[in-house]
Amino acid sequence: MSDASVRIDVAGGLALHARLWGGRSPQFLLVHGFSHGAFVWRALAAAMPEYRLAALDLRGHGDSSHDPQRRYSIHDHVDDLVAAARALDLRDYVLVGHSLGASVAALAAQRLPRPPRALVLVDGGPGLSPQASAHIREEFLRLKFRYRSPDEYLQRLCASMPLASTSLLQAMAVDSLQRLGADEYRLKADRALGYQVHAPSIDDELWQALGRRPAPLLLIRGAVSALCNKRWCDEFAARVPQAAIETVARAGHAVMLDNPARFSELLRRYAAQWLAARPAPILHADPVS
Repeated sequence: MSDASVRIDVAGGLALHARLWGGRSPQFLLVHGFSHGAFVWRALAAAMPEYRLAALDLRGHGDSSHDPQRRYSIHDHVDDLVAAARALDLRDYVLVGHSLGASVAALAAQRLPRPPRALVLVDGGPGLSPQASAHIREEFLRLKFRYRSPDEYLQRLCASMPLASTSLLQAMAVDSLQRLGADEYRLKADRALGYQVHAPSIDDELWQALGRRPAPLLLIRGAVSALCNKRWCDEFAARVPQAAIETVARAGHAVMLDNPARFSELLRRYAAQWLAARPAPILHADPVS
């Protein structure tokens, strides 16, 4: 499926990059996880050509602006997502967020001009281990940020995501890097992202937001995810009983990359129900700043 790019102005003089597959009026809005970008949804777009998809690069990620003032809190991302949804004129759609993007999507869903038909959390949500989150940031800060070629960065991706296919990781390596010159590349993600520590109160906000959200709400987790393990999943099920939960075999944290066939199959099956129903009414509108 061919893709197109658009730029969306947000607060602070920054601009977000969004990738569109299938044309305007997206039926899915996709939000990636920490240090990644819209490119992680390529396989999903290829597997679901019957749907129109839009994927954002969060600020500091991918081809979106870096913030010189390092404003990378979850609430900053939420504000950006609300602005992007307004710019894309989303009307009848499903909101999907992975990892960090799951938290951003969960908080943004209650502020969007038109509420999504459904909210999908992919291996993310409240109550995750602070130690695991700190480890992810530390690993990011230990990364080399300059490489001689995409193949050099590919070696790192293959080591960190051993379940994902090499072909997907090759495309991801190219998309993750900015070419500076001959044999010189730099990671697009802003190194300052690794210094952002989210306030403990975010978990309370997330539990409250999810508790207030009526169905449909879907959690998709990887069976061997180190972040969203079975104990965490059991707590999530107890605290958010209206959520449907699907566990994807042969997948870790990066579910949509580790087992893209099963991931897209699940989304297609649920979307057939969600997007066949009557459009959601406008329940609220975030004030225009």
